[in-house]
Amino acid sequence: MKLQGRVAFITGASGGIGGAVARLFAREGADVALAARTVDKMEAVAADIRKLGRKALVCRCDVLKDEDILRAIRAAVKELGPIDILVNNAGIVSFEPVHRLPDEVWNRTMQINAKAPFTAIREVLPSMMERKWGRIINVASVSGKIGLPFRSAYAASKHAVLGLTKSLSAEVAPLGITANCICPTFVATGMFTESIQKWADETGKTFKEQEAELRSRVPMKRFIDPEEVAPLALLLASDDAAGITGQSINVDGGFVQF
Repeated sequence: MKLQGRVAFITGASGGIGGAVARLFAREGADVALAARTVDKMEAVAADIRKLGRKALVCRCDVLKDEDILRAIRAAVKELGPIDILVNNAGIVSFEPVHRLPDEVWNRTMQINAKAPFTAIREVLPSMMERKWGRIINVASVSGKIGLPFRSAYAASKHAVLGLTKSLSAEVAPLGITANCICPTFVATGMFTESIQKWADETGKTFKEQEAELRSRVPMKRFIDPEEVAPLALLLASDDAAGITGQSINVDGGFVQF
């Protein structure tokens, strides 16, 4: 198994991409700490992990609060051991044009999508540096590479994550630690369903019209399943990808070709 004996900490782990990654990591031998706000959904993921014979810890965590992030990581280390693999997956999407974008929305989006990953990385990094092994995986977005209408705060936050990851990777490359981004788009999750409705509200379309329009933009003419993102996370978390760092890899059905 590719992750035998490893300990992973995953934010946004109540379902969607985070849940898919957590289950796959467990199948490959990792013990997993799950961090999110929705405890009952995390408990369902944890139950699946325990059925595989691995340990699972549920940590209620609101990544808007740095103290929640630190508390959750420290609880995971106490219960499971030092963090080998950090997956920053929690995120939020906002849909306002720039001229109507409130400070509150901008700040919230930057905190959840950019500051929270930084806080988690800073907490786990000293132990990884001491042990000379670590995997940091930030779930960003193709919006970290391009701009789309009504998503300026989201795009800015994801560009920030890509910049953080690139600089971090250069710092820790000699220490056996890798840092990479996964850049999905239009992943079939509950958050994406909400995003379609918000996008429709801004463009004056119906939900079905907006959904069809977005699907038509993807060369594969379909949305991505969370389970299609998880294998890339597994690769980046494993020894197989020891030479891959500082990269931002798309899982997007061909939507962005760079």
